[in-house]
Amino acid sequence: MRIIRWIKVHLAELILATFLLPALVILIIFQLIPTIWTIWFSFTDMALIGKKLIHPSFIGLENYAKLLNDPIFWQSMKVTFEYCLASLVLRFVLGLLAALYLTSKTFKGKTIMAAVFLLPYIIPGVIHPYVWISMLDTRYGTLNRVLMLFGMPPQSWVYKRAMESVIMINSWAGYALAMLVLASAITSIPKEYYEVAEIYGASRWQRFTKITLPLIKYPVMLSMILIFKEDIDDFTYVYMFTEGGPHYRTELLSLYAYHKAFAYFELGYGCAVGFVIAILVFILTLAQLKLGGT
Repeated sequence: MRIIRWIKVHLAELILATFLLPALVILIIFQLIPTIWTIWFSFTDMALIGKKLIHPSFIGLENYAKLLNDPIFWQSMKVTFEYCLASLVLRFVLGLLAALYLTSKTFKGKTIMAAVFLLPYIIPGVIHPYVWISMLDTRYGTLNRVLMLFGMPPQSWVYKRAMESVIMINSWAGYALAMLVLASAITSIPKEYYEVAEIYGASRWQRFTKITLPLIKYPVMLSMILIFKEDIDDFTYVYMFTEGGPHYRTELLSLYAYHKAFAYFELGYGCAVGFVIAILVFILTLAQLKLGGT
């Protein structure tokens, strides 16, 4: 009787739980279990070929000790942070400019432009490199044709400017994240502040630096953390555009983990690199939660 009474009292919560159950099962199967296996494999010498595939040995922190003496790992770490910092600056600046445009009273056609600004963000990421490869072609690419119109020599974007090209693709495809966060923050600022500033003769720059920026400082920090967290485990653009080359100049940590695990068949070592990435993402997530007051 107590069980039946308890079910009647908590019937609404139980019904809600049944709707959440499928999502929870998917989360456990496709995220929690693979994460646990990845952490475990990082402490073994598992390989995708040979006897170690079936009978891996537990080697403790040997993979992580190997990481500390791996020059390619540190090169990938350096490349990853260069990529993240450059993308952070470009994505944030482009997103801020787009947000200011969408929230401005001066410009018209903002509804159409909002759809245009969001277009790269909603297009599947695997399509972006194919579009940009045609634009960055050394002989027939659109960008090199524009450079030649201004009397500048064409650039070998895929080889000599590989990192710059990948950063450009990522910034174009992802600036809308900052735009959405900052536009919503700017919209929430009371209009009375700007009206009072106009009465006292404040310029646009003064209104921006004295009102807008101070009032959106937390969304600014949040958008930066989100961008950095999104880029630190980026994989698609680099893999499809350069595959980490030439000479490891675009070998991000995520790509290095993939190559170690599936190209050189060192699954345990690749999982160790992947776990390092997970730790970095976890630290950024804690910063995001701390900023959000959670």
